[in-house]
Amino acid sequence: MCTAGTEFITITEAAGYLETTETRILMMLKKQELAGGQDESGSWQIDKASLQLCGKPRPSDIAKKGCGGGCGGGCGGH
Repeated sequence: MCTAGTEFITITEAAGYLETTETRILMMLKKQELAGGQDESGSWQIDKASLQLCGKPRPSDIAKKGCGGGCGGGCGGH
């Protein structure tokens, strides 16, 4: 798990910073790859320092093997 700091950003801002999706940010929180949690209103808050220490997720963390286009392999891209 990454070291926590004191400045918090929204999940949307975190997703933009890491160039990924909000769902991926939630998964990173669940795996304790990022520091953060929900505030009193239920909004997710991400420790900005944990984003800088963890780095960006690798494409292999997000995408499955193959083109992912659902073409069944008939597109000639395989």
